[in-house]
Amino acid sequence: MEPPSLSAEPRRADAPGADGATAVPTRVLRTAVAAFAATAAAGVWIGAVALSAGHGFDVTDEGFYLLSYRWWDTDLRSFTGAQYLYGPVFDLLGHDIAALRLFRLCTVVGVHLVFGWSFMRWLRPRRPHAPGTRLWEAAGTAAVVACGGLVYSWLPLSPGYNDVSILGGLLAAALVLRIATAVDRGTAVPAWTPAALGPVAVATLLAKWTSSALVLALIATVAGVALAPQGLRAVARCAAWALGGAAAAAVAVHLFVVPWTAALPEMVATNRLIAGKTNSPLALLGMYTRTGLLLLASTVVNHALLLAAAVFAAVSRTPAGRRGAAVLAGVGLGVSGWRIVAGGGLSGGSANLHRFPAHVLATLLLAVLIGGVVLFRRRADRHRPALADESRRGWACLAMLVLLPVFQAAGTGNPLHVMAINAFAAWGALGIAVLTGVDTAPWPARRLTGTAVGGSVVLATVVATDGVRNHPYRTAGRDASTVTATGVPALASLSLDRRTADELSGLRRALRPYLEPPGRAVMAFDEMAGVVLALDGRSVGEAWYSALDPARTAAGIRARCAGGQGWWRERSPVLLFRRPVSPTEVDALRSCGLDFATHYRQLATATTTTGIRVYVPAAETP
Repeated sequence: MEPPSLSAEPRRADAPGADGATAVPTRVLRTAVAAFAATAAAGVWIGAVALSAGHGFDVTDEGFYLLSYRWWDTDLRSFTGAQYLYGPVFDLLGHDIAALRLFRLCTVVGVHLVFGWSFMRWLRPRRPHAPGTRLWEAAGTAAVVACGGLVYSWLPLSPGYNDVSILGGLLAAALVLRIATAVDRGTAVPAWTPAALGPVAVATLLAKWTSSALVLALIATVAGVALAPQGLRAVARCAAWALGGAAAAAVAVHLFVVPWTAALPEMVATNRLIAGKTNSPLALLGMYTRTGLLLLASTVVNHALLLAAAVFAAVSRTPAGRRGAAVLAGVGLGVSGWRIVAGGGLSGGSANLHRFPAHVLATLLLAVLIGGVVLFRRRADRHRPALADESRRGWACLAMLVLLPVFQAAGTGNPLHVMAINAFAAWGALGIAVLTGVDTAPWPARRLTGTAVGGSVVLATVVATDGVRNHPYRTAGRDASTVTATGVPALASLSLDRRTADELSGLRRALRPYLEPPGRAVMAFDEMAGVVLALDGRSVGEAWYSALDPARTAAGIRARCAGGQGWWRERSPVLLFRRPVSPTEVDALRSCGLDFATHYRQLATATTTTGIRVYVPAAETP
């Protein structure tokens, strides 16, 4: 059934209890039930994340994040500046990985709470028939937070540049909604609101400039539209405060974190290499289009009956038609539910990225389809739905919710929907706007819209919980991660699966004579940054050694050996491979004054123990 706690009562003269006093306590009670249910759903995935914080470790992407945070102020070559945001935090936490994961959880929950509450406060005056209790806002906010669990559906367990992009975009959207709310009330926009946009802009641009530029352009456009009724002076005032906030944040970063003159050249050089090869804009655009069309086709095929029922429910006007629509919707829900369960739509994790996104997005498509049909038929109805009374400024804010997940997803080598699903909270808010805005639609349409919103909450909760507990990114699940890697201080806060723990412990023991004191240069080819972290080592060049682009890795190594000499002085780097050494690496070493054939010897004991080919300087071998 439709969760009436979020939807307004139908504005029709024949609506039962529409004007009676008994309707109010009933609606408040149902609002409280919905708030409790949504809060419980959010609590499920939040609890799963908290309990899994000390379990599992991915040596690839997560290892890259953590290694860059460990040496954030000394190793500056990177395609992202996320290390300047999370690196100081990692230092304050004593390089405790589990604590950093809990810090991430706090930021995720906090930002989604701010976004959800700001959205519901903005929506309130647009839904005059909504229950007159703060529980209404609380229910919507809790639903948004529950949908936000999809941040944990497949991303690495530790925070990364995608977190900054997602959370920064949602926080900026929340600030714009606060601006729009002030304008709707006819009050001046508090100076702190646009000023806060400045630091958010600096942080997101620093971490992921490609997508952040699109997001900030969207935010600026919608903010300008929202401020239009107050005139150009108000727009200029808010723009000045935003620019002032950005300038203050930039100065603070330069003075207290890292000089821009040191960080920007390294980021620009690395991103030029990426844009020219692995992630060129034209290649990305083509890939985004192909995968987006495939996703749409998959969603429609899997849920065709339910989508057809949605249209029928929205256009039915006779009692018989509504009963028929309800029956068709029930059958469609049964078929879709079966497809979700049988097709693996309840499982999270990167291995299931070709399964669950289509089913999660189907809930949004269902709600939007009903809303679109209701709007199309509004002139044929006696009563206008609340959604039809929306102003241009309101539609601009709703468009922001539609585009925000897509824009923040741009710029990476993953399909667009794979990254957009992480910001599903914005689309969850859009679903709430539709649910509360089709108040005059036929009852089957309203209840089906409520089912879509409720389904998005349930699916997000189940997928997020399964993803973080059973299918975390490139590591064993929580139940299989029960062993501590002995003798590996960097991973002391984590429990790993036995194989990974034994491998890292064995490698650390075999290399102990070569690792003291900590901070030795270690080159781990390819994508083994987490191994470098476990050895208390420092990378040479980028922390990320790309398996797809060895030339980029070599360019980073050469950049650290200007003049033919590295920073390590007489302690030459230790080399790690899971493959034969190629001429690309030999040439890169030569630029650092190292001849691989004469300078290195393979450490047979380490290779036998771990399967990793380990090469140490010949001068240090017995």
